[in-house]
Amino acid sequence: MPVIVTAGHVDHGKSTLVRALTGRDPDRWEEEQRRGLTIDLGFAWTDLGGHDGGFVDVPGHERFVKNMLAGIGGADVALFVVAADEGWMPQSEEHLAVLNLIGVTRAVVALTRVDLVSVDDAELAALSVSEHLEGTALAGSEIVPVSAPTGEGLDHLRRSIAGLVAVAPDHQRPRLWIDRSFTIDGA
Repeated sequence: MPVIVTAGHVDHGKSTLVRALTGRDPDRWEEEQRRGLTIDLGFAWTDLGGHDGGFVDVPGHERFVKNMLAGIGGADVALFVVAADEGWMPQSEEHLAVLNLIGVTRAVVALTRVDLVSVDDAELAALSVSEHLEGTALAGSEIVPVSAPTGEGLDHLRRSIAGLVAVAPDHQRPRLWIDRSFTIDGA
């Protein structure tokens, strides 16, 4: 099953978008629910029109960058999230740098919260995102305006992700990501 990882600044709607796309809440810890903030990796899966996709929802807050790094390493496809009402932010830049560094080239950008801005402001936000992606591995990625609460653009986003998943490499092998290793004296 191809792995789709979220990326983007804190509070731009990554978890909300995963929930809207899959029907599963990736924020499973009580603390995450209470604070409305992703702290640890979240997981969800769904059928994307004939293609199964597994989502890894990563935290966007700078304090949890280690958790983000643990989840983003297995990416076949990135779902890069930027809020139309806030635009490009520091963790947007940081997450883009990580995706670029690990060589993720298949991505779609979800321009979230378009229901909170005018059409003109959404277009300006999309242009800004496109400019920030220039010269990176994600240059030329499709930008899809969406609103999770209203459902606007979600079908288009599903089709875009499904198209990327359809051409994602199928490694036909399990993956075990190692977080840390230790040497034990005397062994």
